[in-house]
Amino acid sequence: MSLFGKEIKNFDQNTFLDVKINSIVNNYKKIQNEVSKNCEVAATVKADAYGLGVIPIAKSLIKSKCNVFFVATLTEGIELRKINKRISIYVLNGLNNNDARIFFANKIIPVVNDLSQLKKAESFSLKNKKSLKIALHFDTGMSRLGLDANQTKFLLNNKESLIKNTNVALVMSHLACADNRKNSMNIKQLKRFREISQYFPKVKLSLSNSAGILLGKKYNFDLVRPGISLYGGNCSLDRNNGYTHVISLKAKIIQVRQIKKGDTIGYGSTYKAKKRMVVGTIPIGYADGFNRLFSNQSKLYYKNKKVSIIGRVSMDLITIDLTKFKKMEISEKDYVELINSKNNIDYLSRIIKTIPYEILTSLGNRYQRRYIA
Repeated sequence: MSLFGKEIKNFDQNTFLDVKINSIVNNYKKIQNEVSKNCEVAATVKADAYGLGVIPIAKSLIKSKCNVFFVATLTEGIELRKINKRISIYVLNGLNNNDARIFFANKIIPVVNDLSQLKKAESFSLKNKKSLKIALHFDTGMSRLGLDANQTKFLLNNKESLIKNTNVALVMSHLACADNRKNSMNIKQLKRFREISQYFPKVKLSLSNSAGILLGKKYNFDLVRPGISLYGGNCSLDRNNGYTHVISLKAKIIQVRQIKKGDTIGYGSTYKAKKRMVVGTIPIGYADGFNRLFSNQSKLYYKNKKVSIIGRVSMDLITIDLTKFKKMEISEKDYVELINSKNNIDYLSRIIKTIPYEILTSLGNRYQRRYIA
């Protein structure tokens, strides 16, 4: 945990985020068994491994023979490089500014997203007489990153003159609608990627993220890049992908009070008691990534029973209805489960009409994190 840029010990014993490392490794192995025999499975660990802690997760995946990792930024890549000198690390956001020297020094591979980035890579390699290893990203329909149609055509027609000094280690694209197997965009992108790949017969190819893997082996090529599926989230709109959920989140009850009929709870007085009630307060709020949209509508678990959030989710606190429990059953030493196997990230994301990716990456750093083998 850091505060004002300094690492400090987390003394909080009221909230715990448990990350099941073995479940992440098992999800990785499950993907290995699902893809083509000669297809390598990388791991996407950007955004601090989707908010769960890149260092312990990457170390465990490396022990499980994962040799290729994808991150979003150069800073993320440098942090990852510190734990292993041999793995391949790709930076998805590409070669920006004049950072080719840093990429080269740290043996990190930029994903080149346009011709200007390619020019920078070529210029560095020529000037320093050192071949910078790169990946080429072609936009086949996402319209976000990657060489667009015009740049792609120009590059393919002038490949020999434009790529002289760099070492192209990977050709890749990214699927826009893979979470929906019936979307025609999947086939269009597959066809376009196959056309482009013919110009790079000796280079490894990668098209599929987590959802793309579920489209079948024809989308595998040489390398797949799972992300959310490693962390147990469902990446398909029309079926359960069968991966194991990997986290649980719980908070200690820090105060219990009784309120009478007509009393209101929380900011805006959005909840009004219809009878005498017992209310518990737990020290988690939207500053910890538990979204304000859960106010007055989500269920949590106490002693394996559902309890309702009543009132608004505050920055640091949530109030829950404990009326169904006898006084002797409630203790301020007990924990309430916010995320568990029943209240998993897929279920929670549906409640507030978002995606499991957002639930995970929003989790803050105030929890006491425990990595469970």
